[in-house]
Amino acid sequence: MYVSSLPQDAEFDYIVVGAGSSGCVMADRLSADGRHRVLLIEAGGRDNKLNIRIPLMVAKLLMDERVTWPFKTEPQTHLNGKPQLWVRGRVIGGSNSINGLLFVRGDPMEYDKWRDAGCAGWGYSDMLPYFKQIEDYPEGDPAVRGRDGPIGVTDLGHFDELVDAFVGACEQNGFKRLSDYNDGSYEGTFPLQYSTKNGLRSSSAYAYLRPASKRPHLTILTDAVATRVLTEGRRATGIEVSCGGGLQRIRARREVVLSAGPLKSPQILELSGIGNADVLQKFGIDVVHHLPGVGANLRDHPNVRLTFECARPITINDVLRSPLLRVKEGLRFIFQRKGLLTICSATAQTNFRSSKDVRQPDLVLRLLPVSGKDRYARTKAYGLDPFPGFTFGITPLQPHSVGTLHIRSRNPHDQAAMDPRYLSHEADAQLILDGIRVARKVAQQPALNSLIVRETRPGPETVDNAALLDYVRETAQTSWHMVGTCKMGVDDMAVVDPQLGVRGIANLRVVDTSICPTIPSSNTNAPAIAIGEKGADMVLAAARA
Repeated sequence: MYVSSLPQDAEFDYIVVGAGSSGCVMADRLSADGRHRVLLIEAGGRDNKLNIRIPLMVAKLLMDERVTWPFKTEPQTHLNGKPQLWVRGRVIGGSNSINGLLFVRGDPMEYDKWRDAGCAGWGYSDMLPYFKQIEDYPEGDPAVRGRDGPIGVTDLGHFDELVDAFVGACEQNGFKRLSDYNDGSYEGTFPLQYSTKNGLRSSSAYAYLRPASKRPHLTILTDAVATRVLTEGRRATGIEVSCGGGLQRIRARREVVLSAGPLKSPQILELSGIGNADVLQKFGIDVVHHLPGVGANLRDHPNVRLTFECARPITINDVLRSPLLRVKEGLRFIFQRKGLLTICSATAQTNFRSSKDVRQPDLVLRLLPVSGKDRYARTKAYGLDPFPGFTFGITPLQPHSVGTLHIRSRNPHDQAAMDPRYLSHEADAQLILDGIRVARKVAQQPALNSLIVRETRPGPETVDNAALLDYVRETAQTSWHMVGTCKMGVDDMAVVDPQLGVRGIANLRVVDTSICPTIPSSNTNAPAIAIGEKGADMVLAAARA
């Protein structure tokens, strides 16, 4: 049940902080058998806006601070000193309620790297049962794909002529077409799969939490900011929250689980006195446990775009600009659950190697049927192009640049200082330049070239490395794939162990993508949901022991 406040003596078996992709799963699974009283705490509000459910309508949400947190990074030295806007979900479901919906497990080789670095149980073969468990994808091979799971998965297939043209052009450029990039293969070109069912967003909030919310043993507290973990010695005993204008302490009989995401879980730890002692002492916070890796290892995918004017009015630009097309697409959505209203971002992509010397795909070229001045240009007011347009996104899959996230004050309502240090490693800039050159070759292939009027950004006159690098530094933006700030591992900088327990603190775990040692490649939402499932199994196994 949903509540807006709790009695002062409230006590639960488990407290889960954060109702995002992982937290909704944790709340569902921990409360499923009715044996445990579970509290789920969310800083945002309810996910009851219709625009959340209809994929294309995310365009109306990205700048709406009623449902998003408008976080900003520190000025980025290698991006001409500009800060980056990091919009995150401020609603039940977290960023899963406003994201681009791409369903991507990631590169099997990346999970195997985690396992080989000491994270036993986190190789791709270990994760495969969880990926199958979360998904409903009846078209796939049942040996490697799940059926009847909570999250609907839709293959865009031959979605439109732009997808077919892009995939055909990538094949003409020498890239192999994959029939299912989530079956354990990863290198090649393909139409994307979406986390949708019957044309509607299939989020962890809708698929996991909505049916679970009716359980008497699950309480969901909204509009409540977790201020710190309560501890006695080296043991977590509960959570302090800011709710209804005051502070309240809530006790946990068994465990506290932080699922607040890679931008908030480390902040809560530091405010609790768990982190690098130098950081904590700077703000007068008593050190409960010196854990130097908290807030280190911040990783994100930098994204650079080429944009094109399309020769036909078949893009999102056209639907958002034309009342007639909006009506047409609206009717198509209502009666067929098809068309542009069922998507909100990319529709096809190619994962490829920058050279024959690398062991795994290290670049992605992604097609988005929309164009504008930047990644947030989804309406005319925010820079949507006034003509049919589409975008190529170019992203290094395993960026070398690593940043940090640390508190900037003792106030839990202040955002942390977030510094991803984009392009601080020169290899990332070189990878993007390599990707731009491949993207232009794809655009010149016969399958796609007939749909292109002109390259609009950076423009065909921008050709030499210096000019392209200037463009990259001026226009690179986030992919919203932040991970790593509570890294899992066995080394001195690990924050959690392979059981996701915070090292040195009993009864406290982190279960979200902040535990990822590296980006599991491409999008992070499916991994976040699988991490929630695996984390729930670990918590329940400990309860049975």
